Amino acid sequence: MKITKQNSPSRQTTVLRSLACAAAMLAPMSVMADWTKSWVIEWNEPAHYYGADTGVIDPGTDCPQGTNPELDWVEVLVKAGYTREEAEWLRNPANPTRSPVHGQQQMAFRGEGRANVYINPESYPDTGLAGVTGSIAEGINLDGNTDTGFVSPDGEAGIDNTFYKTLGCWKTYRGPERLSSGAMQFNDGMQNGSWTMVIVASGEGDDPRNDANVMVGIYMSQDNMVKGGDGNVASDYTFRIKPDRKYEGIFPAQTIDGTIVSTESVTAMLRDPGYTRDLELLDAQIKLNINEDGSLRGYVGGYRPWRPVYDGWVYARGPVIESLTWVELPSVYYALKREADYSPAGGNGERTHISYALRVDALPAYVVTPDASQIATEIRSYKSEAPEPPVIPRGSLGRIRVIDGIVVDPRAENQPGPDAVILPPE
Repeated sequence: MKITKQNSPSRQTTVLRSLACAAAMLAPMSVMADWTKSWVIEWNEPAHYYGADTGVIDPGTDCPQGTNPELDWVEVLVKAGYTREEAEWLRNPANPTRSPVHGQQQMAFRGEGRANVYINPESYPDTGLAGVTGSIAEGINLDGNTDTGFVSPDGEAGIDNTFYKTLGCWKTYRGPERLSSGAMQFNDGMQNGSWTMVIVASGEGDDPRNDANVMVGIYMSQDNMVKGGDGNVASDYTFRIKPDRKYEGIFPAQTIDGTIVSTESVTAMLRDPGYTRDLELLDAQIKLNINEDGSLRGYVGGYRPWRPVYDGWVYARGPVIESLTWVELPSVYYALKREADYSPAGGNGERTHISYALRVDALPAYVVTPDASQIATEIRSYKSEAPEPPVIPRGSLGRIRVIDGIVVDPRAENQPGPDAVILPPE
């Protein structure tokens, strides 16, 4: 087993090393016709093809005009009905109602009749969100139709990734691999212990790279990743499966020349690397390549509900998200609703879902059963063994409470709202 040298191993690292040794000794005697491989996900992000040469906001084949430009919020507020004096005062850093942490809460109330645009986005006009116009995208052909969708970077037709088409020119999602602001934020959190997910694959043939009967499980783990002295996640550590009533995906598959490909679609719920947290996928499929060094790289795709994506951004504090990421959130709502391409009811049902692909990078790891008694070789559901999940109030963001997209301080002298008095200095 690979042990990465560190100056002072933590208690957790020592425990994980002990578990790895125990797991290796407890591993069942292998039979030529059976195999198991396992990994820990060290990076995952929305599969957004980057078509520029350099920079996040620069034009490229994906976004010929670059990202959606930074907004003049004074003009936005004036168009929404505030006087110019009011708008300039609301955006003035000297205004005591403008928090350096939570933004200007009054920005929420710019809908018709001073409605809160975050929870009533249709009270506000669609100001437009520029989407991807390029023909190349990453992901999976979910519907089997090669006449629709994008073309992959290696020439495969029919790639379904409308989520990318819709939000791929929003600067929070755009950038080279591992360099978009959203990907860096949430993967840093994952690698530093916010959550861990593992992948286990097992087959019945004598060649793991070409096997017609493969099962793949994606599970939560209760163990944190370990970083080496170079700051990168280390491979070959041990992770216990953590039974979870929500997050789990079981995929029937096959391997073809080292690529794990779904043989049927399933419903899966994974941990979303974003504010939504829940990555619920209907008709989910996987396409994962086993690399020469044993690592895993590829995609998990499916159709996800679009409304929770919008709500996730709203409850991350709407004024902060809008100011930092250069969008009006109602335009995100309209774009997702307009571009949604899947209805669970089929036919002419309401299109409540949008095609999506998650790019996954995973490192070889020892994955053991929840009690760490043996290597996990059986791909099955552990949901029934999980305790009831804690109830997290909607809008909880650390120690603060977000109500309708804004943080309201009850101690503040002037409260935001449709009837708030805007008091610019005389």
